[in-house]
Amino acid sequence: MYQVFVAEDETLIRQSIRNTIQQMQGPFSLCGEAADGEIALAMMQELLPDILLTDIRMPFLDGFGLIRHIKARMPWLKVIIISGYGDFGFAQQAITLGVDQYLLKPVRQAELIRAIETVAAQIEQEKKQAPLPDGYDRDEVREALRQQFLQRLLYGGADTGALLEQAAGLQLDLVRSHYLAAVGYLDSLDVDPRRLRQAVDKALAGAENTLFFFQAPDQLALLACDNDPEALDERIYQQIGILRHELQALCPVTTWVISGAVQRLGAISEAVRMASYLLKQAGAVSAGQVINISDGPQVTAELVSYQGIFGEDFLRKLQRAAPDEVPALLEQALDEPGGRFDSLLMRYQALVELMKLAVQLVSQRSPGADPRETAAQVAGDTDILSAAARRDTFRAAAEELLQRALSLRQEGRGEPKPSPVVLRAGQYVAENFCDPNISLISVAHHVGMSPAHFSTVFSQAMGHSFISHLTALRIERAKTLLATTGMKLSDIAMEIGYNEPNYFSHVFRKVEGMTPKEYRASHQAQ
Repeated sequence: MYQVFVAEDETLIRQSIRNTIQQMQGPFSLCGEAADGEIALAMMQELLPDILLTDIRMPFLDGFGLIRHIKARMPWLKVIIISGYGDFGFAQQAITLGVDQYLLKPVRQAELIRAIETVAAQIEQEKKQAPLPDGYDRDEVREALRQQFLQRLLYGGADTGALLEQAAGLQLDLVRSHYLAAVGYLDSLDVDPRRLRQAVDKALAGAENTLFFFQAPDQLALLACDNDPEALDERIYQQIGILRHELQALCPVTTWVISGAVQRLGAISEAVRMASYLLKQAGAVSAGQVINISDGPQVTAELVSYQGIFGEDFLRKLQRAAPDEVPALLEQALDEPGGRFDSLLMRYQALVELMKLAVQLVSQRSPGADPRETAAQVAGDTDILSAAARRDTFRAAAEELLQRALSLRQEGRGEPKPSPVVLRAGQYVAENFCDPNISLISVAHHVGMSPAHFSTVFSQAMGHSFISHLTALRIERAKTLLATTGMKLSDIAMEIGYNEPNYFSHVFRKVEGMTPKEYRASHQAQ
């Protein structure tokens, strides 16, 4: 499915584009729209579309500004300009910004469809092509020196003077007031490490003041520096977002830990060490998440260190497994050479550990639940001591425990309790969702976070995006007004924070499957 976003300040034109996309045959979906570039920029960072349709002349932030900022965050984005300005200067600037199609108003429906299908075909072609070059562009000797320098910088082994001298020789400008590190585990599905490295190199090409280093074939360290701590925090989240998107085909699951900011080059190695340690603890229970050390108590509560019989690799696989995958996973874990499960005591200890792990897996969805109640549900009528008596009953009991735990987890016994920051944001949104000026940026500012950090934390805690949450609140209020009052649709739209009735009707129909008029008729007739 190709997600399309529309940025256009003229209501009728935007409505026409919206209708065209909705009528198109094939895997195309309108994921969002905005009447100015500033709102579009905030929304797109959350929605991550594949294709952008934008005007040039828009209030607050024009089309060229939007393209410049959003392409820095989403290099994969395909851009189609729809403009009333056809002079050479505009076309030349569009080419400089990497625009894929340039259409002149008034644009015919067939022409717009052809342009969208053309850029979609380009996306498919890029997927089919070898995504990475066979060799590196850099000189091999220079690259080896650069990697040696990064190893010393990220893991210690040199004083500040020596680091600065070596950085200058490599033309790396690292003199900044703040530094931030992130360490990621890349579940690369046995991809050639050289190919994975090339993919990372490509994804971060041109990234401002950012360095990366592979600690292991599947573990990546990032280092960003800036004089503005807030901008630094924003950038590291954006670059992690780009990596997760660009590496998705090679690494379906990536887990990240972001260190606290430090103000000295010599302190970077300690920040990386702490992030690496936390990643090791988080890998089994928080796979696919972005964790910030500064999140404090929430991180401590969520990260459970498990050093047991089966090892971290087993836990990572179990974290992503479905119930029907348990037999093969256990077969690999229990049939290792050495016969250590020939002992009754070892089998008993293994079942006890599996029981604890099973309870932990289920409890991730409902951390407030009574662990004894959870354990009773997982154990059922299994007698661990009796099951450990023989190898066949031991294996059957192990499989039953894990399958039951994963089934309970899939049923969703409750969502994780949101952090205080998310609760405060939720209360603020609940009190202000009718304000047309409320946005991801304004709520992030209210809770003291950067928009990128807040977007990640909110989505992970709530299970849906900020835009989806805001839309749900507005539509629920609209349903109440439609069913209980005779207010005009335009007044209801204004009442819940939408300045344009047509857009309100579009969103309502998308959420409820019927128009506001149809909803009112069906509920007021009851």
